[in-house]
Amino acid sequence: MRTLSPAALIVITDLDGTLLDEKSYSYQASLPAIQGLKSAGIPLVLCSSKTYSEILPLWKELALKDSFVVENGGAIYCPEEYFSAPLPGFKSQDSFQVLELGTDVLTLRRVLAETAARCRAKVRSFGTMKVDEIRALTGLTQDQAGLALKRRYDEPFLIEGGDGERLFRALTGQGFTVTRGDRFFHLIGGHEKGRAVRILLDLYGRGDAAPMSIGLGNSANDLSLLREVDRPILIRRANGSWDAEVTASIPGVRRTEAIGPHGWREAIEEMLTEVGWRLR
Repeated sequence: MRTLSPAALIVITDLDGTLLDEKSYSYQASLPAIQGLKSAGIPLVLCSSKTYSEILPLWKELALKDSFVVENGGAIYCPEEYFSAPLPGFKSQDSFQVLELGTDVLTLRRVLAETAARCRAKVRSFGTMKVDEIRALTGLTQDQAGLALKRRYDEPFLIEGGDGERLFRALTGQGFTVTRGDRFFHLIGGHEKGRAVRILLDLYGRGDAAPMSIGLGNSANDLSLLREVDRPILIRRANGSWDAEVTASIPGVRRTEAIGPHGWREAIEEMLTEVGWRLR
């Protein structure tokens, strides 16, 4: 097994139910490990179904400096001058270089509605919901729910009746992808977390030896991310289980004993201990 050192590591993580508590969305339990990564100089890349408008305040609040991925791989955001070499395909937005990989959400909403009607499946998607509905379903505050609605590349939805499997087959038959997160199914186009992770790892690996990648997630929605990293880690869920689709797809995946952000801290602290870094 490859020997680890802080200078040769990168951590890529999901948020809800992983770094953040599934219900309260708090990062207090994971904060000591976040601070440990920062002290060790190990990049921490957020990779979530959350929107840019949701991730940016968290990124700033945690005083992170590294790239992040929004809406299940819909776009990659790299701080200006983060990478020394040019970034082909990226464009400037605010203080970031951005690579858009996803399909426009208006197209996703149209395809979902039309396909559900043909398949006689009853769906309720984000595009049809009000802020109060989002709050009731997710536990987000009103402001947070408003930010969650600012979607560009990923459409969460619920199935409330009819043949969901037929709907999934019809959507994938048109070239779209359906993933399952903690609360919603997600319809996306020609992108996924894994594709964005591959691109980022290629960027981090330019020049010197490629870094050892650690990936953390808790659901099937993170499967493509976990497949791309050197060391995938599956976070235990609030009900005490581990996602069955992930365990079946990645035999031997490292599973945490602790739940949610406590499990995230457990995994990161074990990794930091392995590289000889003491948490302060």
